[in-house]
Amino acid sequence: MPIQGDPAVHTSSTPLNVFIVEDESLVAMDLEDRLAKMGYQVCGMADNGGEALAGILAVKADLVLMDIHLRDSMDGVDVAASLRKTSNVPVIFVTAHADEITLRRAGQAEPFGYVLKPFDERELRATIEMALYRHRAETRVRKLERWLSTTLRSIGDGVIATDDQGCITLINPLAESLTGWSGAEALGMPLDQVLAIFSENGSNETQDLFYEAMQAGVTINRGEDKSLKSKDGRTIPVDESISPIRDDEGRITGCVVVFRDCTQSKRLLEERKRLETKMQETQRLESLGVLAAGIAHDFNNLLTVVTMNASLGKTFVPRDSPVLRSLTDIQSSAERAAQLCNQMLSYAGQGPVSKEPLCINELTRDTAQLLTTAISKKTSLSLDLGDNMPWVNGDRSQLQQVIMNLVINASEALQDLPGRIKLKTRFAHVDQARLFACRTGNALKEGDYLMIEVKDTGEGMAPEVLARIFDPFYTTKFTGRGLGLAAVLGIVRSHGGDLSVESIAGAGTTFRIYLPASSKQADAAPPMDLNSTSWLGTGHALIVDDEATIRMAGQAVLSHLGFHVDVAEDGMRGLEKILRQAGNYKVVLLDLTMPNLDGREVYKIVRERMPHLPIIIMSGYSSHQATDLMNDGGPTSFIQKPFSVETIKEKLMTLLG
Repeated sequence: MPIQGDPAVHTSSTPLNVFIVEDESLVAMDLEDRLAKMGYQVCGMADNGGEALAGILAVKADLVLMDIHLRDSMDGVDVAASLRKTSNVPVIFVTAHADEITLRRAGQAEPFGYVLKPFDERELRATIEMALYRHRAETRVRKLERWLSTTLRSIGDGVIATDDQGCITLINPLAESLTGWSGAEALGMPLDQVLAIFSENGSNETQDLFYEAMQAGVTINRGEDKSLKSKDGRTIPVDESISPIRDDEGRITGCVVVFRDCTQSKRLLEERKRLETKMQETQRLESLGVLAAGIAHDFNNLLTVVTMNASLGKTFVPRDSPVLRSLTDIQSSAERAAQLCNQMLSYAGQGPVSKEPLCINELTRDTAQLLTTAISKKTSLSLDLGDNMPWVNGDRSQLQQVIMNLVINASEALQDLPGRIKLKTRFAHVDQARLFACRTGNALKEGDYLMIEVKDTGEGMAPEVLARIFDPFYTTKFTGRGLGLAAVLGIVRSHGGDLSVESIAGAGTTFRIYLPASSKQADAAPPMDLNSTSWLGTGHALIVDDEATIRMAGQAVLSHLGFHVDVAEDGMRGLEKILRQAGNYKVVLLDLTMPNLDGREVYKIVRERMPHLPIIIMSGYSSHQATDLMNDGGPTSFIQKPFSVETIKEKLMTLLG
């Protein structure tokens, strides 16, 4: 962009505009004539300072020939000084006075040339051309200075330059803001006083950094974990580098320090680390959940054979036979083993669930009454139940298990010493930061949640214990199995909620469970009257399962219940039998997880062709995996392995009537 009065923009077709300031009219006319002969154009003349200032600015002169001594009180030096402040037009003094005092005073106005009267044309032309050349050079320098100044002001880093003694010669606005020193205060100050950068050990490293850069002659960067202490006492995390400044001959004449405020980047890095840790924890829990669910499924398949055979064997043994006691013990042990498997499934979020609208205060109150005999007599259990609590859609027995596990754990944390446990419920707004600290990985959104809190006055937990308390099979108890809190985590996860834990050494532990509220309330359940002792089935039944022992045990049980039983070892053969004998089967027992063609695919094909065929889905997992199948409107039921003769009889009675 052209600057006003810049002769560099003129061409031969646009002659230079010269303004003459001279109080002698003859001299002014002579000067005008000479300039015209040289190819310049006189754009105006004045014989006093006031008219000169107004005229020069009005005509936008490119050059001023100025007499020092003028008629009024404002002489040429005063006019030139005023022009220096308001205009970029170059001034050449034309005067008959060459004494030292006049020259010194004229020099203060920073003229671009000085011509003594009388003068010849060659001297005048040379002076004008040199003035124009110098003016062009200064204009370029000023442009560069403005550009550099703008760049330094706009740059997102603090910049400080020093001389070779470490005294500040330049400081940009951002550096002023970070250090708390203004430019006027900082210039000439030692670098380490203005830029006080401290390491973790509390020592000011600025001076060492400066000398290292000066001696090594290379850029030095000490890395992270440095803090700047500003003039007003603030501590700011910074990242800085210092580089030597070299002149044209390669000599080091100072240093430049570039530094930036790392507060935001440090916060973002910490947030990223938190998110990565959270993601790793979630992935770890998911992996453990898959492992636990797989183990539970396989064990449930094995236990199915035990429970069915034991319960079936009891029906053939007289009541006074000692074998009955043995079979009962076998069945009881298998059922307890099945409970452990269900705990593993609960951890994986796949435990058997029968959700209904529940009043959480009523559930908490009932559970607390059950706990009075399960906790130490030295433990004081108090309730703080919130008002206007909404209902929650959940499994009553599972949520009771959650409360019981947490309260019993809290009681054990008191180590049979006097202490208090507080059981609290609330419906409140929960912010994102609190939800982010939760452990299930459900990633709930900020909002209103139903909260159950269990708080004890025990000794708290060490950080390494706190990090692992929800891992399956991890326990600090001599007799513990390490599945209690793992099951709690899985149950909360399967209910769409989340869980947090806070533990302070010497100050106890607090568990908080957040559950989504439900607007529905419970309906009264109709009474069920099942006369299971005399019921027997008729017709043909089909068992489809890839486990031979389960097929054998199931065949024996269904035969005992009055059915003619067929078996199929996988989904493909089971589907062939069903389609080939359409309408022949009264009921099909279908395993959900099988190789080749699994139970889900078999069910869908059969249900399309035989919508009224009663089907009982079997699985070592929970009913979660079959929810969509059971809700399709057909006569379908679900039974979780392992099961006994009594359990399968009840399912058949309900399904078949």
